[in-house]
Amino acid sequence: MPEIPQPQTERIQITGLIPPYLGSMIGPMGGVGVVTLIPVVAQEWSLAFSLAALVIPFYMIPFIVVQIFSGSLAQIFGERVSLISGFFLYALGCGICALGPDLSWLLGGRVVQGIGAGFTIPICMAMIGELVPPRHVGKAMGILGLFYTSGITLGPLVSGLLEIRYGWPSFFYFLAAVSLCACLLYLVSSKPRPRTEGRRGGLGELMTTLGKALAQPGALQVGFAAFFLFVGFIGIMTFTAQFLKASHSLPTDKIGLLLSSSGLAGILVSPVAGWLGDRFGKSRVFVAGAALAAGAIALMALWPYSYGAYLTWFLLFGTGAAMAWTILNTMAVELSPDLRKPVTSVYNAIKFTGYAAAPLILAVLWDRFHLTAVQWGCIGAVAIAVILALAGHARAQRAACS
Repeated sequence: MPEIPQPQTERIQITGLIPPYLGSMIGPMGGVGVVTLIPVVAQEWSLAFSLAALVIPFYMIPFIVVQIFSGSLAQIFGERVSLISGFFLYALGCGICALGPDLSWLLGGRVVQGIGAGFTIPICMAMIGELVPPRHVGKAMGILGLFYTSGITLGPLVSGLLEIRYGWPSFFYFLAAVSLCACLLYLVSSKPRPRTEGRRGGLGELMTTLGKALAQPGALQVGFAAFFLFVGFIGIMTFTAQFLKASHSLPTDKIGLLLSSSGLAGILVSPVAGWLGDRFGKSRVFVAGAALAAGAIALMALWPYSYGAYLTWFLLFGTGAAMAWTILNTMAVELSPDLRKPVTSVYNAIKFTGYAAAPLILAVLWDRFHLTAVQWGCIGAVAIAVILALAGHARAQRAACS
C-alpha cells in the first residue's frame, strides 16, 4: 500500500484546499449549466431539441463509469498524476466543445469533459480527508458541499449570462479557465510523492484495489444510501417542475426560481451541517436532515398548492437535503483512510447512478398515479437512504474498532 498522507498539525492549509474545492464546483457546473444552452445550440445548428439534449448523457455516462476506476487508479499511480490528468482532460473537453464546428464535435468534447470530471470529483473529495485533521473533516466537507451546490445552482445562471453577452461557447471557455487555474494552484500547493517501488500498476492491481474498496465494511451501504437519496432529491425536482408546468402553466422563470431555492438553502446550510456533524455526531445530523427533507416533501403532498407555500417547502427541502448530503459525503470520506480514494470513487459512481436513474424509476409512478405517488415514492427513497447510511456507518465503526 502507498503511504497515506495525514495532516501533521491541527492547522488547516487553506491553499491546499482551494484546488479540490474548485474541482468539486466545475464538475456539477459543467453538467447542469448546459441545460440553458441546449435550445440555443439546437436553434443555431438547426437541430431537433432531442438531438441537442444528448449533451447531457454524453457527459453523465463517462462521468459515472470513470468514477468506478478513477479512485483505484489514483491509489496505484498517485493522486498527483490522476488529478492533474483530470483537470487537463476537463479543460481539453471544454475546448473541444467551444471550438467544435458541429454536434459530433460537441458530443465528443462532452465525453472528454465527463472523463475529466470522473477523475476530479472523487479525488478532490478524498483529498479533504487527507488534508484536514480528523476533527475538522465535517466542517471541511461542509465547505466542499457549499462549492458543489454552488456549481449546481449557479451553472444555469452563469451559462445564460455568458451566452447572452459572448455566445454559448464562452461558457466552455470559462469552465476550461477555472479547471486550468485549479490545476496550476494544485501544482503550486502540492508536492510530488515518489511512487512505491515494486508495484506492478497493471490491470490486476487495479481490479484488486477496486475489489478491496467494494469489500470495505460499510462502503456499499453508504454508496447505495447516496443512490436512494439522489433518487428522492432529483425525483422531486424533476416531476414537480413538470407538474407545475402542465397543471398550473407556471412560467419557466418561476419554476427555475422555485427549484433553485433548494440550492440556495444548500449553499447556506452545508458548512453549518458539517460543523454540527463534528460537534453532535454524524448519524444524528444525517437523520435530522433526512427527516426535514422528507417532511418538506410530505407537506408538498398534503398542502394545497400555492406558489408561496411551495417556495417555503423547497427551502425546507433544500435545507434538509444539504444537511444529509454533507454528512453522507463525510461518512464516505472517513470509511477507510487506507483506501480513501478508491472507496470515495466507488461511492460517487453509485451516487451519481441514482441521479441518472431517478427519472426512469419514478416515471412509473408518475405515469400511473401522477405527482402525489412520486412524492411518497421520494419519501420512501429517503427512508431507505437513512436505513442504509446508518447501517453502513455502524458497520464501518465496528470494523475500525475490531
